[in-house]
Amino acid sequence: MSRSEQDSKPTRSQSFTELISELRVAQKEETKLLEEIKRLKQEKQALEVDLGQMRRERDLARAQIVSTSGEKSYEIKIMEESYKQEISLLKKRLQWYAENQELLDRDATRLKDAKEEIEKLKLQVDRLRTEAGNQSLQQKKRLKDRAADAKRIQDLERQVKEMETILKRRYPNSLPALIYAAAAASETTGDTSAKSNTIDFLERRIKKLETELEGKDEEAKKSLRAMEQQFQKIKLQYEQRLSELEQLLAYKLMNEPQKLHDSKASFTATEQELCSAKEDHQITIKKLQTEIENLKNQNSQLELKKCERDEEDLQTIEYQVEQAHAKARLVRLNQELITKSREIQDLTKTVERLQKERTTMLNQNSSDKTDNRKKSTEILKKDILATSKRNSSTNEPFPDTLDDKIYQPHNFADSHISEVLQENARLKDELERLSLEMSQQRVKSQTALAHSESNLQRTKEDTAEYIAALKASHQREMEKILCQHAVEHSSSKVAVLNSQISSQEILIKHLQEQVNELQRDQESLPVSQMREEVLQKEMAKLLEELREAKERQSPEMKHFLCLERKIKYMELRHAQREQELQQVVQQTRLVTQVQQTQEVEKWKTLAQLKNQELEKFQMELDSILDVLRELQKQGVVIQVPVSGGLNLPERYWKT
Repeated sequence: MSRSEQDSKPTRSQSFTELISELRVAQKEETKLLEEIKRLKQEKQALEVDLGQMRRERDLARAQIVSTSGEKSYEIKIMEESYKQEISLLKKRLQWYAENQELLDRDATRLKDAKEEIEKLKLQVDRLRTEAGNQSLQQKKRLKDRAADAKRIQDLERQVKEMETILKRRYPNSLPALIYAAAAASETTGDTSAKSNTIDFLERRIKKLETELEGKDEEAKKSLRAMEQQFQKIKLQYEQRLSELEQLLAYKLMNEPQKLHDSKASFTATEQELCSAKEDHQITIKKLQTEIENLKNQNSQLELKKCERDEEDLQTIEYQVEQAHAKARLVRLNQELITKSREIQDLTKTVERLQKERTTMLNQNSSDKTDNRKKSTEILKKDILATSKRNSSTNEPFPDTLDDKIYQPHNFADSHISEVLQENARLKDELERLSLEMSQQRVKSQTALAHSESNLQRTKEDTAEYIAALKASHQREMEKILCQHAVEHSSSKVAVLNSQISSQEILIKHLQEQVNELQRDQESLPVSQMREEVLQKEMAKLLEELREAKERQSPEMKHFLCLERKIKYMELRHAQREQELQQVVQQTRLVTQVQQTQEVEKWKTLAQLKNQELEKFQMELDSILDVLRELQKQGVVIQVPVSGGLNLPERYWKT
């Protein structure tokens, strides 16, 4: 038993030591596990933080996806609207192409008519030259024929005068004497017929001038229409630009409220400038609209004057002077319209520039805040160092002024004072530039006024020349009439020859003047052709501008153009009706004249027959009286009854 106990003691001690060692190992493992648990907990916390960040990123990504999808839908809508606008613009272009084609066709017809007139004038020139060449031969033949005719006419006139004197002596109250008096009165009617010829010539001249005035009125209407369309184009561009800028402002106000809060002062200044520019633009638009209405009223008044002028045929010269004044006024008003459109363009350019500066300021304010602060501090430090170096190096007589000009940051709380000063300087420069532009525009307006005054003076001189030419032509016609009258009523051969010579000289002068005029026309033909080419080029440019302006027209302008077309159509119908009425009146006049001439000839024939019968009756009476005288000489007494029979005078019965 003792041996077993002795053996068990060491085994127990060994197991105890083993247990202690195992316990130590277990404790070490436990500490390791606790450290691992702590580490895993830390990792778990880090993973939870990462998971939260991932969830936030996921939410942000979802929000960005939603915002981008909204922006894309908005962009798609904008694209659809732009495509619709382009489709409408293309439709408008098609309409304007058709209208421009009609205008080109009209111009082509006018050019054809002008070419035909030029060819006719050339043919007339050739014909006049040939007539001038053959006229010398014809004059010799005419002189011989006229000499023979003059002798015969003198003999016949002498016989007629003898017969008339015989008739007057015998029967002063007879029908031939009355016919002779009527022939003397018809000579006065010949003068009236000559006057009627001059009146017809003046009426033809008036009609020609009226057609020329109508053409010039149409050209003025076309230029007015082009100016109105250019004005509408500028107005539409300005409105579109304003709407785009307002949309950009709204978008930036929605997305960047903090930037707008920081740069509120600059925005208010630019908005005030925009408002002032808008007000100026609206004022100019109103002025131009009033001027356009005035021009339309003036055109209507001119048309009314034209209608009244058709009734007053003899007041052509005064009407031409008024028309010249009205044309000069139209030219002046067109020049004023051009200057106003230039002012509008300048204002639109300034507004666009201000809006661009506003957008750039919006974009730069947010990004340049921190940079501006850093730069301002660095610049201030550099300025202080530079001023100290200058004061130490150079001994200037007024150092206090430089010390006063040093920037001190504790005086100003805002860091953007340099930007404000720069903007102030820039705005001053713009003010000076605008004042210079205004002075230039005033000078231009003064030059335009001088040009219009010169045009007025030129028109007055042209009217004076035209009046002098009319007076000269009237004097020539009066001389012709006097020469013809002298030829018809002269008895001597010398007077006839002198009158023929004077008439031939007048004809030669008239033909020479016509030849000179035709030569001048031929010399002015190339100049007019060059002018036509220049005008055609200008017409092409204006048509392109018209097309661009008509592409961007409003429905009100379309309605206005439709009304203009209707008015033109009504005017054309009115002119056609007036022409038809004039033709009917002329036909009735011709019919009445023919009837009157027929009646006059009929009465003349009746008068001649009665005269012949009276002459026969007188011959029979003379023969009866001769028989009675012979019977009375023979002593035959004839008793005459008291009632009835012939009441012969007593002198026939006395011996």
